[in-house]
Amino acid sequence: SHDLRTPLSGIRAMVEALEDGVVDDPATVARHLTTIRQEADRLAQLVDDLFELSRIQAGALDLDLERVGLAELVSDAIAATGVAADARGVVLEGEMVEPAPEVAASIPDLARVIRNLLDNAIRHTPRGGAVRVEAAAIGDHAVLSVCDGCGGIPDNEIDRVFDLAFRGDAARTPGEGGGGFGLAIARGLIEAHQGDIAVANEADGCRFTVRLPLGH
Repeated sequence: SHDLRTPLSGIRAMVEALEDGVVDDPATVARHLTTIRQEADRLAQLVDDLFELSRIQAGALDLDLERVGLAELVSDAIAATGVAADARGVVLEGEMVEPAPEVAASIPDLARVIRNLLDNAIRHTPRGGAVRVEAAAIGDHAVLSVCDGCGGIPDNEIDRVFDLAFRGDAARTPGEGGGGFGLAIARGLIEAHQGDIAVANEADGCRFTVRLPLGH
């Protein structure tokens, strides 16, 4: 509720300022309009996340499975999050162990998982840090890892990071992010693919690991 109300309140205040003529110089008007659009985009993402969560919780996911290479999905996700990483001064790195694994998956849903993990890692890695994506076939599973430089997750929080709407205090910036849905959505989508997702502290950050059956 808070994450929906905050952008709505901002949009209302700026619209009222424009309607009442309190703001009329071109530069400020343009700035208000840009902010309104950004907040509307944020609201749209929250609504989309809530819809996805409702599908997951209702068991209503209808996965259209196709064979897809993880290398292709990782490359697309890195390209999509590159601007955000550059803006935060975070380096994105990728490593694929050949032959790059292929899985049977719903391409949009698996792409969303990778994007959510990258968004989360970039958001919690300090400027000058790096986010690394690794993919390989290990046994009868495709394994994808996203490593960040968040400084680690406290022991009393690490078992809750995939819980719906959970947001810990460490390495967080007030006002950033969405409703805390990204990791919950990732877990739901991976489990719908008969896979699993886990997190562990490692070095100066943490590693999120997704395992999916390779199939034949």
